Amino acid sequence: MARSKALPISMAMGNDERDIFEAEARRRGLGVSTTIRTLALERATELREQRQIERARVWQTQRMRVAVDRMRKGQNPVVDEAVIDALFDDAGTAPRRRRKT
Repeated sequence: MARSKALPISMAMGNDERDIFEAEARRRGLGVSTTIRTLALERATELREQRQIERARVWQTQRMRVAVDRMRKGQNPVVDEAVIDALFDDAGTAPRRRRKT
């Protein structure tokens, strides 16, 4: 599959904005266009990661509320430690037990 050349994106920029980008470009040792592209990608990545973290937080909060509701209703099962250990053993991730000395 042949890759086509990306089309440039043009935008108007005031002198103050351009000065900010030129200073950052000098600091990074890059051209102004490369710096703007890099900053845009960095920020877009940060925003995506923040959204993922927020979704995880919402999911965890929902799960916690379900667990608390079950506990309040007396529906929280008590699981024997041996059952938990067996699950880890079955998964091949058994925690190492300390040897008694």
